[in-house]
This record gives sequence, structure tokens and C-alpha cells, in this order.
Amino acid sequence: MTNHSSLANRNPPQFELSQIKSLVQELYGLEGSFTALNSERDLAWLIRNDDGPQGVIKISNAQEPEGIVDLQIKAVDHILEQEPTLVVPPVITTRQGKAYDWITSDISGERHMIRLIAFMDGRVVEDTPEAYCDAYYYNIGATMGRMNAALQSFYHPYAGSNKHLWDLGHCLQLRDMISGIPEGELRDLLTSVFTLAEQHTLPALKKTRCQLVHQDANDANVMVRHDDPTEIAAILDFGDVGFNSILAEIVTISETYGEGEEDPIRPLLHVAQGFDSAYPLTGQEVDLLFDVMRLRLAMASLIINFRKLNDPEAGTHLEDRFFTKMLFKLNDMGQETVTRRLREALRFPVYSPIDNEGQPFATDQDELVQHREQHLGKIWHFYDQPLHITRAQGGWMYSADGTAYLDAYNNVPQMGHCHPHIVKAIARQAEALNTNTRYMCDIVADYAARLTKDLPDHLDTCIFVNSGSEANDLAVQIAQSLSGHQGGLVLHNAYHGCTELTTKYSPESWQHLPEALHPKQIERLIEPDMYNGPYAGHADAADRYAEDADRAIDALAHRGMKPAALMLDTALCAHGVITPPDHYFDLIADKTRAAGGYVIADEVQAGLGRMGSFWGFMGAGLNPDKVDFVTMGKPVANGHPLGVVILSSKMMKQFIGGTHPLLFSTFGGNTVACAAGMAVLDVIEREQLVKKSNDIGDLLRARLRQLAEKHPLIGDVRGRGMLVGIELVNCREQRTRAEAETEQLITEMIKRHVMIGKSLPGTLKIRPSLAWGEAEVDFFINAMDESLTALG
Repeated sequence: MTNHSSLANRNPPQFELSQIKSLVQELYGLEGSFTALNSERDLAWLIRNDDGPQGVIKISNAQEPEGIVDLQIKAVDHILEQEPTLVVPPVITTRQGKAYDWITSDISGERHMIRLIAFMDGRVVEDTPEAYCDAYYYNIGATMGRMNAALQSFYHPYAGSNKHLWDLGHCLQLRDMISGIPEGELRDLLTSVFTLAEQHTLPALKKTRCQLVHQDANDANVMVRHDDPTEIAAILDFGDVGFNSILAEIVTISETYGEGEEDPIRPLLHVAQGFDSAYPLTGQEVDLLFDVMRLRLAMASLIINFRKLNDPEAGTHLEDRFFTKMLFKLNDMGQETVTRRLREALRFPVYSPIDNEGQPFATDQDELVQHREQHLGKIWHFYDQPLHITRAQGGWMYSADGTAYLDAYNNVPQMGHCHPHIVKAIARQAEALNTNTRYMCDIVADYAARLTKDLPDHLDTCIFVNSGSEANDLAVQIAQSLSGHQGGLVLHNAYHGCTELTTKYSPESWQHLPEALHPKQIERLIEPDMYNGPYAGHADAADRYAEDADRAIDALAHRGMKPAALMLDTALCAHGVITPPDHYFDLIADKTRAAGGYVIADEVQAGLGRMGSFWGFMGAGLNPDKVDFVTMGKPVANGHPLGVVILSSKMMKQFIGGTHPLLFSTFGGNTVACAAGMAVLDVIEREQLVKKSNDIGDLLRARLRQLAEKHPLIGDVRGRGMLVGIELVNCREQRTRAEAETEQLITEMIKRHVMIGKSLPGTLKIRPSLAWGEAEVDFFINAMDESLTALG
């Protein structure tokens, strides 16, 4: 045997059975029959007498440090202390109360440690063909997940010292053995797998959870119950226990295949599901499993084939029943297929590279579009070539190939995509309670109180629903009920929802239709545009624009109706993010209230710091004393389904006592939604996002105005906080909107990985998340500069 192959030498202890029997009688007072058990580096016998099995005697390898044996014993003690129902065998002490003792071989003269391990009843899996089924794999995964959860709090000074042949974390020690494998496919594959291990797999494993792991729950070390081959009866042999990634545990279990198995990852899928049920995996860990599983099979194939070819006299501890075969099958299956199947089995979202250097998977965009249209119908996407987005973080969104897009289209996760504090709040509440809202729970009332604390006294009561559309719909219903009126006032081009009622309040949805199809109870007000409107630049523009409310109220009166509500999005997102003249909102609110209607401030896009103030209508100059309803949606829970109607308790009592005595929403304001909403408020306060909205928003507008000096296509830059409107013009003097160029600019920005959207023809609406900083502003401005230059 060559020097580099010494690692493959098992070198088990050398003892005559007669000496062992004598020592066992002396140390433990036991006699009986001794049945040799299979073991990698140690010696083991099962002892039976007339009373039945008494335990397993184990004699450690001479090279085994005493601290390693102590580690193994104390690991079992810790598991049983943490999880007494786990089926692991404790050590039986000697007559002198020792967990182990020292003995000397009469043959070799070497000193070894001896210990007696309690007998565990059951059938060994490798002798139980019917055990190789999905239920078994799931149960062994769950059992080892529980064991790892118990071991995460265990410490021992020798935890990192138990280095052995099968140690995944030190697999590179085996690489010299590859030269002992004949040239050909196997040798080439082994070489590539170990090269990848050095360059990628091992560094990546260090970023997973590492702790003490058993890492030897193969079919020779697991027992199942006599009456049910899927139920775990015992986990044996802690000889390989050591500090490693928890993924080493999973792949070791998963390399045990039944006769006739052709799918190299069927065990892995079910083992991972079981493990995840007890010790949840992260997406990063799941995405690494293909490489780790392939490495484990490569190690097993190399060790066994090397021994077989280079030291036939020593024989093999394990037969290569499946390792090499499954190594090739797994490699042929490929990372993409394996990772997709794992993510689907564990209910993780579709795979996406961790960063631009991550491994991208092939995507068939046309096939995906066809699949969606087949099952979802023909739906509208933001761009002509829809983006396949698979994950997002902060101000960025990532496509399936790992491309990062700066999200300036954002109008939902306003605190930033997947904000960790909000994500945790949702997960923690969902783990505790998520049910019908008819039950009492603390968080709902706490959230309502916190949400309304800075509003005027008359806005003190919350009704929770599931969306902004529902919130606006309910606000109109209450306004109609309390006023006795059916008419409504909105601005031209407004959008307030998709229910039957809010669609009527959304001219954007119907104003392109013939006038005969326009809702009769709605009147539209001229938009208060101070850049391109009829009264732009007029000193009395507010009065002139507000006079249109008189016309609208009169028009309703001619049809026998009065206004129940004026609904306003003071962000004016659907109107080109125009800036109205001072006092305009107050003027039309006064006219509505004088006609017996209520004022609804639609804060779906204006609120929560978007416009540089917590409440957008206040920042826009609408006197809060003139607001009867505040409605919220979209960002109020950072994208989790939640809508809110805020009104006075007096109005609420009148409505509940009249038209709707049983008003409630089954899921509106459920505990998870309120936890998300509460976490949003935490983030706004802790990260000072209202101030940041002003600071970063002002910076963005200033940089855009600098661009306007270079690019005459930019006619106007406007907005408040993190809301920016850009009007593009062909001629600055005549202010003619550049409609075609607007579409082209959106396309150019996507090429440069920035997502923006349009409002009215010739206008852009830029809605960054409040997570943006100066770096995102720089990226956006550079992309805009290049895109405008490309347009000429």
C-alpha cells in the first residue's frame, strides 16, 4: 500500500475474543454469547445471555484520543437531556462507575478504551428491505433534525478534533487516492468533484450552520421498529460525531439506497423534508445540497474503490452497491433539476442565484408566459418583455438569471423588499396564531391605537380589510349610508381600486369608453396641473381649478344626485405626480362638505412617509380637520394583504347601528397582517424613514434637475419625498409631451437594469422604496443619463 493511501487503512484493534470475554466479565460482570458487529475502525460485539441482549461492547481504535470517546459519550448524554424521547443508546458504566476504561491487547500490546453501550431493540435498516420507502426517509430525516436541534447547544473541546476518513469537511485529505483509480470516467468525475469542493463546496459549507453532528446515520446504524419499518427505533454508533455542517448529516442519511433504486435524489428529497420539519433549513443550505450530495457520493465511491483495487487483502468495510452508480446518475441529473426538485419539495420559492456570480439556471421565458396565460388568462405585465423576478431585497429585484434591477417602480413594499424585521414579524405571528378575526387578540387593538396616535381626535377608529380597494369601497359605502347620497367626485385619470364600487371612482378604468358607458353617479374634476394645465402659472390657480368642483356638484344635481364623497389621492400618482397649487385640496374639500359629502384621503400611495410626511395628505396641504376618512393599503403592511379605513368612532357607531349591523371581514386585520403593519411602524421609526424620504428624495430631484440642463427632453421634475414625477417634452416652450420618447426611455432604462413606470402619456412616475440611499440614486442617475443619451 502506498503512503498516500494510509488514510484508507482501517487498522482495527486486534484482540482475541477470549480476552474480550474475560475483560467484560471483570469490568461489567457480564457473560454470554458475543456476536461481532460491523464497524469501520473499532471492534464491537453484541452480548446476549439468558436474560436477552445486554448491550454492545465497543473497543476503540488505538489512535482514538481519549477526548474523542469522552465527546461521544457526553454528546449522547446531552441529547437525552435535551430530548429524552430520542432513541439513542446511553453508556452503561463499569462496576467502578466509569463510562469507559483502558485495556491492553494481548496480541498487539496496544492500549484501547472499552465501553458498554445500552442495547436498543429493533431491526437494522440494511437488513429490512421494506424500510427503503418515502415514509422511512422522512422519519429518519425528522429524527436527525431533532437530534441536530438538541446538539446545537452542545459544546465539547474535542468537537473539532474527530477527523476521520468520512469527514466531509476534510475531504481533500482523500484527493491523493484518486491516482489509485484507473483512468476513465470515474477518475475524471472524481477529479472534477474534488476540485469543485476545494474551490466552492467547502468554502460554501462554512457559511451554513456548523455544529456537532452525528453524520453517520446510514442504514447500518439505524434501527426500525419490528412492527413498523418506517418508524425509527434507534440511532447507533456515535463514532463519527464531530463538528461539521448540518448538511453533512442530511447527505449521509440520503446515500442509503434500496435495491433497484434509480432516482439518486428520492431519499434526499424525503430526508430533507423530514429534517426541515424539525430543524428548518435555509434557502442557502438547500441550494448547496446538490454539490454536497455529489461530494459525499464521490467520497464513498473513492474510498471503497480505492480499497478494493489497492488493498484487496484488507477487504472492504462497505460494498459499493450504489455509490458509484448514483454518483453518475446524480451528476447527469444536474444541479438545476436537483435544486428545483428540492425547493419544490420543501416549499421554497423558485431558485434564484444569490448574487450575479451565482449559478444561473436556464429559463424558457416563452414557455413560462404560455404556462401563465394557460392557467391565469391573458394578464397585463409592466413591460413588453415581462421580467421573471424570483427574489428581492431592499431597493433591488432579481431575475431568474441573477440580474439585479433597481426598483424605481415600487409602490407596495415601501420599506424595502423583504425587510428582515417585517419578515420576522410575519413569520413569528404566523407560527403563533393566524385565524378568523372574530377572536380576541392583543395585537389588533394595539396596532389600531398606534396607527392613529398622530391623527386628529376625530380619526380614532380603524376598520381592517384586506386591500386598498376594499378600504376605499367600504369608505364610500359608509359615506353613502351616512349622507344618504349616491354621487361621487374624483379627479380625471384617478385610480382608487378594482371593486365594482371603486372602479366607478377610478376614471382611469373607464374614461376611454363611450360617454354612455360612464358611471352616472360620478363627476370628474379637472386636474390641478401647474406645469401643463389650463391655469398653470395663474396667481389664482387654486381658485380657478377648484371652481370645477362647483360645476361637478351642479352636474350631479341636474341628474338628481348629491355627492356622498370626494376621494383624493393627494400623491396624484395617476395624474403625473403633479404639484397642485396651495390650498387647492382644502378648497374642494370645503365645497364637497358644503354639499353634504364626506372627504376620503386615499393614502394607499401617499402615506407612510412616501411624500416626506407620515400622512401624505398632511404633507400635500389638506387640512386634517376636513378629512372624514383615511384609507390605506399596499405598503401599510409592506405588501402583506392589509387595508385600513380610519374614521371617527361616532361615524362608526352610526354605520354599525344602521345599514351594516354585522360588518366584519373574515381575514381583514388578522393577527399576521397586523403584525406586519406593526413591524412597518417599527421600521419607519427606527430607521427614521420619514426624514430619509425627504433627504434622499430631495437629492434625487436635484440630480434629475441637473440632468435636465444636459437633456432638453426633461421638461419638469416634481414631487415630494420619495415620489418623483418627470414630464418629458419635445419642446420646452410649448411643453408638448414626448409620448413616444417616454416609452423608449422606459425600454432603455430596463436595458440598464432600472425599473421605472409611466403615468399620463409623456410622464414618468418614480417611486423608490424608502430603503434607497445615495448609492441607489447614483445608479439611477447614471442609467437615466445613459438612456437619455441613447435617445439622442
